[in-house]
Amino acid sequence: MPRPHLPSLPRPGLLGPSRRARWRRWALRRLASAACAVAAVVVLVGVVRPPPAPTTPVVVAARHLASGAVLDEEDLRVVDVPRDPPPVATSTDPSGLVGRRLTSRVTRGEVVTTTRLVPRTPADGLPSGTVAAHVLVADERSLDLVPVGHRVTLYAEVGGAALARDVLVLGVDTPEVTSVTGPLPGTVPASRGLVCALTDADVERVFAGQRPEGGAPRVLPVVTG
Repeated sequence: MPRPHLPSLPRPGLLGPSRRARWRRWALRRLASAACAVAAVVVLVGVVRPPPAPTTPVVVAARHLASGAVLDEEDLRVVDVPRDPPPVATSTDPSGLVGRRLTSRVTRGEVVTTTRLVPRTPADGLPSGTVAAHVLVADERSLDLVPVGHRVTLYAEVGGAALARDVLVLGVDTPEVTSVTGPLPGTVPASRGLVCALTDADVERVFAGQRPEGGAPRVLPVVTG
């Protein structure tokens, strides 16, 4: 009896000897090689690339601010900056700066440091090793050139070498308001001066001399920064 004829099963497209099957096997090998190469590059970059530099949040100006502006919430925002070198005199909480007044203009994106703010009190932000001292000035018009937060050099009224250098100005006396009728007879307008952060040695040099007619010595301030 003749053997029944069984129909032949088609070979899978990837295993047959046809030209199309060989091309598919070649394409898959190339695709697998490319995938392995990409994976190796990704792993190598991940190993060689240094970790991101550590950052710290700081408060910056959200817009351009003029000198003397009183800060509100819309003026400030928090950004991350590199921690090396560490930021100096910065703040991480905008709420602690709201209501403070700027001593100078600040541009958008600039870090708002505490040294750019008018002190709440003469002792606020007092540098280490210094005391707050009030000194009278010989020329009150020079006070118009001395902004709070800047640094000055103090000279004696009679001239000579500087009495104190790189002195931080903590406050400036405001002009006395004169009434329409003028000062009362026999009264002398109060002298104006500065509140400065002075070291003990600076205090001794500034207050060592006396005016010929008596009273506290007067100084001439020169803005240096």
